[in-house]
Amino acid sequence: MMKLLSVNVAQPRQVEYNGKLVRSSIWKEPVSGAVEMGEINLAGDRQATAVIHGGIHKAAYAFSHDHYAWWAKQLKRDDLTFGMFGENLTIRGLDESKARVGDEWQIGTCRFLITGPRIPCSNLAMKFKDATVPKRFTDSGWSGVYLRVLETGTIAAGDRVRVLKKGKGGNIEELFRAYTHPRDSASRPVLEKALQNPALDPEMVGNIEKRLNMGASDT
Repeated sequence: MMKLLSVNVAQPRQVEYNGKLVRSSIWKEPVSGAVEMGEINLAGDRQATAVIHGGIHKAAYAFSHDHYAWWAKQLKRDDLTFGMFGENLTIRGLDESKARVGDEWQIGTCRFLITGPRIPCSNLAMKFKDATVPKRFTDSGWSGVYLRVLETGTIAAGDRVRVLKKGKGGNIEELFRAYTHPRDSASRPVLEKALQNPALDPEMVGNIEKRLNMGASDT
């Protein structure tokens, strides 16, 4: 059974990273009580770069708390708090090998649709102050999931996450590994199948098509 352990929000902040000023909302902090979930944002939350990390198809990001212990051991840290991976929803029991694009969830009074995996970027390295984290994130296969809001409402820590409907495509872990390793021989059929899923984030559709074309040009 999946359970929402924490709802996390942040406003954009500007920080210096590698000699440049970077604007990001990755520093999510837990909030208590019922939180309003709109079509593109949780109350109190705003993406710094909505084109990349937000919009209708990425209105919220969920990550599994089950992975926190592994990360703590890998990084030799004991300070990994809810929202550490920039997730809005920290969920116990979320398994990328079982979750699928097109799965529909009920949390509180809201209904969500899984639209794809989260692809790591330099913001993770910045957040952890460790340049190895994005690659470790990719290698782990644990991407978490982006969510589209089908029905707005409120959610709160402690809510059960109920699966209302299962998607018809491959699982999130499989898609994430194929997307991040497009030249692997097993990746092409996974990516081609993903393109047939109407629930997939349109931005990822375009990126997958580029990856498939890249592979075709190598043959």
